[in-house]
Amino acid sequence: MKPYQVEILRAAKLDLFQAKNWYNFQRKNLGNEFLFEIEKLQAQILTNPEQFPKSRNEIRKAVLKRFPFCLYFVLKSDTIKIIAVFHNSRNPIIWKERNI
Repeated sequence: MKPYQVEILRAAKLDLFQAKNWYNFQRKNLGNEFLFEIEKLQAQILTNPEQFPKSRNEIRKAVLKRFPFCLYFVLKSDTIKIIAVFHNSRNPIIWKERNI
């Protein structure tokens, strides 16, 4: 198994922060459960990033099971660059305009 580094873009970190806070506002600790699901999916990505389909050009899409979110990432040699943590109902133009 190839070791990968993970880089999370600032915009993706903001996506995570906002989603976690929104879920915690809905129910105590739900935001923490959301982060746990993100961590599980990130571990799957690290194990085999190529198992996730390409969504646009070189951008791959990993879907969370419990929450309506996707992780969008690119694979650059030994780095997995997460560019968005995005709710499925949001306009994808927003993350597509991010600088990779």
